Amino acid sequence: MKGWLAVDYGTTLTDPTSPVDPRLGMRLVCPQAGAALVDVHAMDYGLVLASNTGTTPPRQDRQAALREAGVLELFSGIACSADLLVAKPDPRFYRVVLALAGAEPAQVTFVGNNLEKDVLAPMSHGMRAVWVNPAPRDEQLALLPPGVPVIAHLRELPALLA
Repeated sequence: MKGWLAVDYGTTLTDPTSPVDPRLGMRLVCPQAGAALVDVHAMDYGLVLASNTGTTPPRQDRQAALREAGVLELFSGIACSADLLVAKPDPRFYRVVLALAGAEPAQVTFVGNNLEKDVLAPMSHGMRAVWVNPAPRDEQLALLPPGVPVIAHLRELPALLA
């Protein structure tokens, strides 16, 4: 295995302009993001979903959304804050992600759209990060540690990892 990717859900896997699916109560995985997940899995990267989910009804079932997109079986583990009763950026959340991957922090790259929760916090625990942001602001870029890749959409991830 080349390494592990801890992937956020939110606008990392979805299109923020898409409507919320009434059956699932959340946006669906966009097709390009689903294709990128298939590609990185085929490149021998393990996948763990790492998502903050609401704890109040209706609860968002990320597994159902991944199943709907046909990518659930690509994930070796799923860390959702509603199930764990702890959310990013709490250090316990990242410990669960590492345990699900069965990997050391240096073997895991966190991929997500939130600078604090998906980049800075995982890096403070020894993981690498890729920031998914189509239009980062200057003040955000000033906080970004040197060498952290920024991609506009998850579809760019396979090329970045190649």
